[in-house]
Amino acid sequence: MRKFILLFTLVLTLAFQSPAQEMMGYAPGNYAGITGSFLNPSSILDSKVYLDINIIGLHLNVDNNYVYLKSDEYSFKRFLTPGAEFPEHIDEITGESRNYYDNYNADLKTAYSSIRIMGPSAMLSMGRHAFGLSTSYRIMASGNDLPFDLTKFALEGLDFYPQQRINYINNIDFRAAALGAAEIAATWSTVVYRRNRQHLAGGITIKGLFANGGGYGYGDNIDYLVPNSDTVRVFDLNGHLGLSLPLDYENNDITLKDRLFRGSGVGFDIGFTYHKKLKGYSAKAYSAICEVPYADYHYRLGVALIDIGRVNFKKDVLNMELENASMQWNNVRDYGFDNVNSAFRTLSYQFTGDSTQLIKQDQISVSLPTALSVQFDYRINDRFFVNASIVRPVILAEATLIRPSHIAITPRFETHYLEFAMPFTLYNDKYPRLGLSARFHKVIIGTDKLGGFFGMKDFTGLDFYFMVKLQFFKGKCGRFNKRFGCSNLEYLQRY
Repeated sequence: MRKFILLFTLVLTLAFQSPAQEMMGYAPGNYAGITGSFLNPSSILDSKVYLDINIIGLHLNVDNNYVYLKSDEYSFKRFLTPGAEFPEHIDEITGESRNYYDNYNADLKTAYSSIRIMGPSAMLSMGRHAFGLSTSYRIMASGNDLPFDLTKFALEGLDFYPQQRINYINNIDFRAAALGAAEIAATWSTVVYRRNRQHLAGGITIKGLFANGGGYGYGDNIDYLVPNSDTVRVFDLNGHLGLSLPLDYENNDITLKDRLFRGSGVGFDIGFTYHKKLKGYSAKAYSAICEVPYADYHYRLGVALIDIGRVNFKKDVLNMELENASMQWNNVRDYGFDNVNSAFRTLSYQFTGDSTQLIKQDQISVSLPTALSVQFDYRINDRFFVNASIVRPVILAEATLIRPSHIAITPRFETHYLEFAMPFTLYNDKYPRLGLSARFHKVIIGTDKLGGFFGMKDFTGLDFYFMVKLQFFKGKCGRFNKRFGCSNLEYLQRY
């Protein structure tokens, strides 16, 4: 149990930390199928597969710039080995024994955790149109621009004496959010413009979101002082806190059996992809979907806005708004937050003298981690490609998840049954990392952060994904050809 607590601490330092890697080794490729729609919904039209069926998949990503394990002390297999012990050291400031380190400096702290369980999904390309349907369950948590002093107190407690008797004034926007939701998405892509070798496709994905729980906290300033280990003085605070959780707020019992979903919402992606084809398009009619050949490109350029939308919560809601709030909280150690209600009541009492005055049960919303996604893919020959992709967060609300930014360059080798890619990514505009992805017929496995497994650098998180798929290639009718006849002689002669 201890190692899982440690991993949880590394990921969620403040109990709500900061989309994650983007499967840069696989998602931009020509065999990504329905998975490519996560970056750009228009990509499914010109995939090399006309039918892509995802049976099961998982994408796990956790990262932060605050707590870590040293590379010479870290071994990934410890997380998987029963009874494994992590090396401990004595902290130079507190004198306490611990098995993790923290970047204690003035930098703002950010982190992100994302788990996507990909259920049965499929896409079908039918010439000028392509359609997709996907199911997944997503758990996301993010924290951005969190002041270093607050994160240190959250990690160490008020006993951290080097920060006592210092008046901290943070006039910045800082926020955190979390969301767990089932997602059912429908994607449509079609030809927008086509002339000679120029080809423009457009696509849209509509998502139905059904959330088990969520929450957020944000502020635009906090002016405070911790004079000792038992007292907190807040001189000025503007912020908002809201949550809707699958818990009994009086005893913390899980209540999923009584009510599975507490919120719902709608999201969507929209994107376009321009292709400069090697040959002009053909207006030939085909008698079967599988006959339609794949048209190679010289290069393609895609642009998309992804994860636009939000989840609204109306059930089991607690929220609190603080405007120019101040307080002096004495005897902090005497207060035990045994449940959610006691925590809210205590905060309300400390700020107003009334344990219910600040507590509201209004509807709250948590917005998805909206981002601008740009992909450029250059064909070297039939099997070798180079991709450049950029993902930038777009903040549309105060209570929102925020995905990290990515700039990736990915060389890629691909055939029908074998694919390798090695993305080099600049994560959050600052942290370089190397990944590796492989597709062996029906199985895809990869990571955008190899260092998370082999201790190449200090361990701040990891990224891993795998999928099992069935894929049917354009122009290759197989048994369908033998039964009905396939008129795509161009494919038969070529392959």
